[in-house]
Amino acid sequence: MKIGSALKVVLLLVAPSITWAGILSPGLYRDGAGHSVYVGVENEAPDPASNDYFDPSTQHTGDLPADSRLKPQKLIREDAAIIDAAGGPLGVSLYSMDAGKRTTVVLIHGNDPETREMGFLIPYFVLNGVNVISYDQRGTGKSSGNWQENGPVQRAADVEAVYDAYSTNPHVDAAQMGVWGFSNGGWTAPIVATHRPLKFMILKSGPPESLETNVCYSVAQNMQHKNFDAQSVGSATEIWHSLIGALSGNVSWDTVRTLYLTASTKPWFSASYLPYFYPPELGFPPAPAALAGLQRELLYDPAETLQKVRTPTLALFGALDRNVDVANAPALFRSAFAHGVMHDFTLQVYQDAGHQLKVSATGFNGEPSQPERLTAGYPQIMIQWLSQRRLVRRREGNKLHHRATVSAVIKPASLSSRFTYA
Repeated sequence: MKIGSALKVVLLLVAPSITWAGILSPGLYRDGAGHSVYVGVENEAPDPASNDYFDPSTQHTGDLPADSRLKPQKLIREDAAIIDAAGGPLGVSLYSMDAGKRTTVVLIHGNDPETREMGFLIPYFVLNGVNVISYDQRGTGKSSGNWQENGPVQRAADVEAVYDAYSTNPHVDAAQMGVWGFSNGGWTAPIVATHRPLKFMILKSGPPESLETNVCYSVAQNMQHKNFDAQSVGSATEIWHSLIGALSGNVSWDTVRTLYLTASTKPWFSASYLPYFYPPELGFPPAPAALAGLQRELLYDPAETLQKVRTPTLALFGALDRNVDVANAPALFRSAFAHGVMHDFTLQVYQDAGHQLKVSATGFNGEPSQPERLTAGYPQIMIQWLSQRRLVRRREGNKLHHRATVSAVIKPASLSSRFTYA
C-alpha cells in the first residue's frame, strides 16, 4: 500500500490568548472559567469547517461559542497523506503528540459526508495516550469516489487500506491498533476486525441488526415522532421491505413501482425517508450502475460477521436512540457471540441519551437537552476501558479524568465472566 510522498506536518499556533475568530488548531485549551476544554475541527459537507468542543468538567459540548477566550495548553501534530487504495486515493491524517510509538485508533465514519476532521474526539484521544488516524469519507476532502455508492463492505476495504498503510509507521504501535466506529461505522468496524489483527474495537451507536431492520426502525421512529398513525407507518415499512426485496432479487420491480407511486401522494411520504434513499427519478428498476450502488448501500446483515469477531469490544448506546433499536441490541450481541470466539465484550447503555450520546428528552438527532452536553461518563469510559486492558499508560490515561464521572465501572472480561452489560 502506497502513501503519497507529500506528507505535511501542521505546526500549530501557540499564543498567550486566543479569541476565536477563525478555526482553532485541535488541542486542549483553558477557557475564561479556568476549565480545560478539548477543541477539535469538524467538517461535514456542504457546511464549512468549524470548531467544536468538549468540557469534561461539565460535559458541555457543541459548536465553540464565537466569544470564547481560550489559552492553548497542549496542541497536537497532524501528518497528512494520500493513500493509494484499491478504491482510489484516500486522504488520511495521523494525529499524534510526539515521535514515540503509541496505541492508535482508526476512526470510522457514519453515513455522512464527513472529512477526516471529526471534532474534539481527535485531540481527546491523542492527549490521553491514543494516536488517531482519520480519513476523508469517499467524495469528501482528498478522497475520490462517492460515499453514497458504498456500503459496509466497501468502507471496510478502505479502513483495511488505512490499517495496512500505517501499520509500519514509526508513530504507530502495530500490535496495539484498533478501530472506533460511529453509527453506520458500527457495521464496518466488525468486518475489519475479522480481516486484521485488531487489539480493540469501540462501537458508538453501532447497530447489530441488519440494514433492512435498521432502516425500518428509523422510519417508524421518525414517522411516529411526526404524529403519523400506525397504518401509515405500516405502509411505509411495507414499501421498504419490498424495495429491499427487489434489490435482493426476491420481489418484482413492478410491485415496488405500484407501492412507491401510491405512497408518493401521501402526506407521510417524505417522513419515510424513501425519497432521500430512492429518488423517483431512479426508475423501476434503476439503471445498472445505480442498482449496484443501492445494493452495496442497503443490503447488509452483520450477523455472520459478528459471529467471527474475537476482538475485545466496547459497545456504547443511548437508550433513547431513534436510529438504532437499542432495546434489542444485547440479545443480538449475545446470539452472535454464543459461538464462543468472543471473550471480552462490554456493552454500556446510557439511559438519558440518544444516537450521539448527548443528553436528550426525546432521543432524536437535533433535539438535545440544553445546555448541550454529553451523557455522564462518555467519552471518559473509552479511556478507562483501554487503560484496564493496558492499552493506555496510566500516566497518560489518568490525565483526562479530572472532575469527570464515569457512569459504570467496567471490569475486564474473564473466562468465568465474559460479558459485561451495564
